[in-house]
Amino acid sequence: MDLEILTSNLRRHWNDPGWWRKIVMPFAVRATLVQPYFQYVHENEGIDVMAEEWDTLVILDACRYDMFAAHNTLDGDLQRRVSKGSNTTEFLQQNFAGRTFDDTVYVTANPQVDVNLETPFHETVSVWRDEWDEAFNTVRPEAMVDATIDAQERFPDKRIISHFVQPHYPFIGEFGRTLVDEQAGMELSKRQATGETAESDHYNVWDLLQQGVITEADLWKGYNENLQLTLDHVEDLLEELVGRTVVTSDHGNLVGERPTPCPVPFKLYGHPPSVYADALVTVPWLVVESETRREIVEEAAVGDRQAGPDEEDDAEERLRALGYL
Repeated sequence: MDLEILTSNLRRHWNDPGWWRKIVMPFAVRATLVQPYFQYVHENEGIDVMAEEWDTLVILDACRYDMFAAHNTLDGDLQRRVSKGSNTTEFLQQNFAGRTFDDTVYVTANPQVDVNLETPFHETVSVWRDEWDEAFNTVRPEAMVDATIDAQERFPDKRIISHFVQPHYPFIGEFGRTLVDEQAGMELSKRQATGETAESDHYNVWDLLQQGVITEADLWKGYNENLQLTLDHVEDLLEELVGRTVVTSDHGNLVGERPTPCPVPFKLYGHPPSVYADALVTVPWLVVESETRREIVEEAAVGDRQAGPDEEDDAEERLRALGYL
């Protein structure tokens, strides 16, 4: 739970002893012990995803490596990578903030892209604006498939990042939907992106777990169901993509583990910021090769400034390093 969310919930639950014990105390432990450890003792050394070789990067939000490895149905070479962030905000800021990627189109179901980045891409396609599912409080994976295929058709000479919400909550499968009467979705992020009050309508699945409303076994089942549903749609997407595709994640989750290698005897849940525990930052990196590659061109979006001679040289060197020249 991030500080902004905690502050919002404080106004609603300040007189609930169970909330203080089960929600606030773990937050305090994380903020005073675990995060300082990773900040000063064990800093994260994740990969720069833009320096890797791919034409399309498919991001499955909050997907642990071990969960993906156990349920993956996609053909490809499955590898491990370490993410630069332990939550989406860190992943975005560490990989993209302060840089310009005129050769890339970012297609996103997650509003955090719009919240955290100042349009560093040739174009950002905010699928959540038009394909928000009110019943699920999120963007369904099939909408992302259609939007990504459309982006490839409109921008055949660009790298494409396709950022799905799932397996991140809310649970959209049959079991997950019946697990609890009400659960938070991505509405907080959507409200952040549209300038509304940043708050959730209900508790998220991690809060419900810590409160004893659901069990770890049920939470795992709901997450696995989300992933399996999404993999079916990603498989359909892969059939339409041209070039080298990588399926990965921005971060994983902690499900009651200690934040190894931090030597504290506390269990943590979810994907808190600046906690670079092994289970949280180890993500899948599934490489799907193709007989053909897209010819990527780096150019600014219409109306943007033109690159100078030095910038053009830098762009050429970057494309050569990625194998496009």
